[in-house]
Amino acid sequence: MSKHGIVHATFALLDDNGDILKPTGTPFADGIYVADHNKEGFTQINVTGIEAAGTPQYADNAIKFVSYGQSQPTIAMTALELNWIVNNMLKGFTQSANTGAWVRQLPKPHVAMIAESQAKFDDLSIYECFNNIEIVEEASNNSTDTNAQADYATAFNATALKPLKSDIFLAANGVQQPYMIAKSTDKGFDKDKLYAEVFGGYSASSPASSPSNG
Repeated sequence: MSKHGIVHATFALLDDNGDILKPTGTPFADGIYVADHNKEGFTQINVTGIEAAGTPQYADNAIKFVSYGQSQPTIAMTALELNWIVNNMLKGFTQSANTGAWVRQLPKPHVAMIAESQAKFDDLSIYECFNNIEIVEEASNNSTDTNAQADYATAFNATALKPLKSDIFLAANGVQQPYMIAKSTDKGFDKDKLYAEVFGGYSASSPASSPSNG
């Protein structure tokens, strides 16, 4: 599979039961947030740990089978001008009533995400899906401007956890996985159903996102 470009990343916040949250007065008030507003987007979304090489099991001087561990996806993301409120809510920061500043709070929120890219030769959409990730921003880098502006882009790292509902992200044998991928020309592909599964019952009848707050 060859692909290119990031179309956009879409996020939602879920409760402990895996149902979509719509916190009023926030960019998530409509359920999902498409990070594709003015000056906003993602420059990298790199997924690793989808699979690992198996361990050969030997008997009678031959490999009889290969054993495989769990899928443990992690996602490294770089964002350009991500909405300030979205940035903090995805990490689980909460706003102080006293100062208005944002402060880290645990446990981390349940974040669902779809990263959409394009197939290399036909520009059809490819969707990489996660129902339950935890996002961290490990560092904040500051450098002085010279005759060149010193920019810093938000760098997130995320870990994919077990999906929150038991009947989603199921393989044909009924085993649940933390990662799902689709192409828009797949037999039986249904974008509305995909979004509903990933984003905790999201309905396409709602607006796609809220306006950017910078």
